[in-house]
Amino acid sequence: MRRHALLILACPRSGATALAGALAHAGAVAGRVLVQPPAGESTSTFQSGPLCALNERLLAALGLRWDALVAIPEKWRERPSVRALAAEADAVLAAEYGDAPQLVLHDPRLAITAPFWRERLEQAGIDAGVAIVVRRPVEVAASIAKREPFAPEKSLALWLHYLVQAERGTRGAARTLVVYDRLLDAPAGVLSHVLAETHAVLKLDRAAREAALTAIRPDLKRFGEGRALPTGTLYSGIDATLEDGYARLAELSPGTDLRRTVEAIVQAAYPSLTQAIPPWLAHELAVARNDAERQADALSEARAEAEALKQALANQEHARRAREREEAKLKERINALSRAGNEEGRDARIDEVLDRLAGDVGRIAHTLSDQPAREQALRLELVQTQRDLEDERTTISKLSQALEDERASREAHAGKLAVAQAHLQTLIGEVEQLRGAETAWNAHNAALTDELDATRTALHSLESERDALRNEREQATQQLDQLKAELDSARTDLRILDNDRNALAARAQAVGDVAGALRDELARRATHESTLAGERDRLAAEVRAQGERIHALERDLSRRVAELSSVSGRHESATRVLAALERSWIGRKALAGTRRRPS
Repeated sequence: MRRHALLILACPRSGATALAGALAHAGAVAGRVLVQPPAGESTSTFQSGPLCALNERLLAALGLRWDALVAIPEKWRERPSVRALAAEADAVLAAEYGDAPQLVLHDPRLAITAPFWRERLEQAGIDAGVAIVVRRPVEVAASIAKREPFAPEKSLALWLHYLVQAERGTRGAARTLVVYDRLLDAPAGVLSHVLAETHAVLKLDRAAREAALTAIRPDLKRFGEGRALPTGTLYSGIDATLEDGYARLAELSPGTDLRRTVEAIVQAAYPSLTQAIPPWLAHELAVARNDAERQADALSEARAEAEALKQALANQEHARRAREREEAKLKERINALSRAGNEEGRDARIDEVLDRLAGDVGRIAHTLSDQPAREQALRLELVQTQRDLEDERTTISKLSQALEDERASREAHAGKLAVAQAHLQTLIGEVEQLRGAETAWNAHNAALTDELDATRTALHSLESERDALRNEREQATQQLDQLKAELDSARTDLRILDNDRNALAARAQAVGDVAGALRDELARRATHESTLAGERDRLAAEVRAQGERIHALERDLSRRVAELSSVSGRHESATRVLAALERSWIGRKALAGTRRRPS
């Protein structure tokens, strides 16, 4: 049986939970242990808890957080710290989803870690499809501001960062773009399009479709256009640029790849993004991320070394206890031998055994004398490793605190700048309001008058519409009566047609009799035609014979014409000879003699 996993990628607070919930209600499996919803929300998150926890560890191994605005390192999947999580990721897929045919993986961090999970799904023999959910950037920023103390510029930069990472990490996969507003307006069509474009195995029958539609409600859009920031209020212009990019994404036709559109959005947003986040701050964030990544690697190595030392110490302790048990057994054997045996030679055997045992005990004592020193050395090494580990943790904590202080300082400056800009805009607005107060009052009165006139006009229009509806009802009644009359007429016509059908059956019988007579006539004519055909063949033979005679006469005529032509040629030659003789004196004499001879 083919299995399929749908990865839902989106920036946080983009409405991806609505799509995941709809698919889960339709029969897909979102996980067994789900993340609890935040306080104040009653709907489920449809996010697998172990999946989200592993994504958090995966980002930490790369020195990143979910809100980091730095690019993910090159060839990050080949790093040992990432490879070490592969087996745990396989276990998460098996434990959370079992053998379910349709899986739904939903976590905002998947936009960054999608290549890792695509690899694990392929290794497990599960096909993967991707749905990238986008929402208006200013709405996402307003929704994030309700939970995180982020400046609008950072939230907008996160929207672009998650979009870019999601597009780059899913190239070559069966993917589709889901616009959040379109999902709320036409959920049934969007769900069918998502399942078709991603080649999912989930089928939406009537019951599944109704269950899915119950999970998508317009009130899910808690931070709509009315609560979002007005476009164009930020000095950098990043909000207006990203809103234009979102409009271009929303206009893409189904089945169109979004790579070129995303690249065009990035190129258009680069100048305003540089103003919103200065290059020096981006550089410092990248350096801090590299330092955190190195510290994370060092911490992982220190933990592994500490575990190895603990294991070695446990092995030494186990060996020491085994030697103590062996020594106790030897002592018991000595006592048993000292009491056993006969009187003759007992002392000699006991002395011999005691000598051997004394040698063994000496060797064991020597080994045990070295054991405390080894244990002490291992303990010292373990203590030193633990101290180094604590130093590394302290360094990481200091770096993290410095990074958080820098972020807080930057966000505080950005907040102050935003407050100052808002205050300035407020003052400008107040001045404009004072200037236009009188005009607004007059316009208000005029608007009230126009509204009253419009209301009266609308009332007249409604009365006219009511009269028109009454007329339409009367016309419909008349048409109904006319249709009833036509029905009665049609029934009468049907009876007439039945009578005509019986008459036609009688005529058909008569036509059958005539057809039999015609068949006999046709047989007689066929015989006559065969006679005519024989006569025609005889005439054709005579025509061929006459033609052959004509051809023979034509050949004889041609031969005679050829002979006549030959005689004419000889006559012309003789005529020329006679003419030549008549021109000479001797010739004339000869001709004269010839002419006289007959007389």
